[in-house]
Amino acid sequence: MPEQHDLRVTWLGHSTVLLELQGQRIITDPFLRDRLGPLRRAGPLPDIEALGPIDVVLISHAHPDHFDRRSLRRLAGNPVVIVPTGLGRTIAALGLRAHELSVGDRLEIGATSVTALPAHHGRWPRHPYAATIGYLIDGPPRIYFAGDTSRFGDLIDLVRGVDVALLPIGSWGPHRAPWHLGPIGAARLAADIGAKAVIPIHWGTLYPGGLDRVWPSALQRPATAFGLASAQLAKEVDIRVLQPGDTTIFADGDATAG
Repeated sequence: MPEQHDLRVTWLGHSTVLLELQGQRIITDPFLRDRLGPLRRAGPLPDIEALGPIDVVLISHAHPDHFDRRSLRRLAGNPVVIVPTGLGRTIAALGLRAHELSVGDRLEIGATSVTALPAHHGRWPRHPYAATIGYLIDGPPRIYFAGDTSRFGDLIDLVRGVDVALLPIGSWGPHRAPWHLGPIGAARLAADIGAKAVIPIHWGTLYPGGLDRVWPSALQRPATAFGLASAQLAKEVDIRVLQPGDTTIFADGDATAG
């Protein structure tokens, strides 16, 4: 556990990030399995026993690569699972503590607060009434977890000046998908919101089985493109490109990664 005012960030792959701050252990969109339908995980499989107890889970939307029931059931501890309005009953049916948030709603959890923000992304047909949202986590520091989104009108004003932004830069597999920022869009957004630091997520993790043997370069391509775009468009932003399982620590303006 980091010091009270430090932030420890571990990227576990795809949109799954472990945040340790203010005495809280928060995990985003936990996907902890080795496969999802025809998709296979590239990189290390998270060690759930080593992950330890979780206090808070943030679910951004109902797409199965972000809302995975099997992964939720395996989390240690007795976390409160924060979800968009419309998913609460599903969480309760799993035997977990659910708390629904609509856009603009704010929940205080100890010394940390979580605010639901809008996101521009498609809904899942099995849960058509569940919105797609992002989250602003205020410890301090202030952290923006975008979930899945493309750019939209008032996004910059909503998250301007955050300390750390977790921005999606890819999709699953080698293709480009709608409703995603992409590497260049994420680099532009990083600069426009004036984020102090950005960690790219949602890339290099889920890939069609066997395709990595004939087209492995697409796994790392989003991160490479994001790094190049950020060097041109977001020169003042502290860009930290992690590999799955890597940790970076923000402490009084200093940081270490490993």
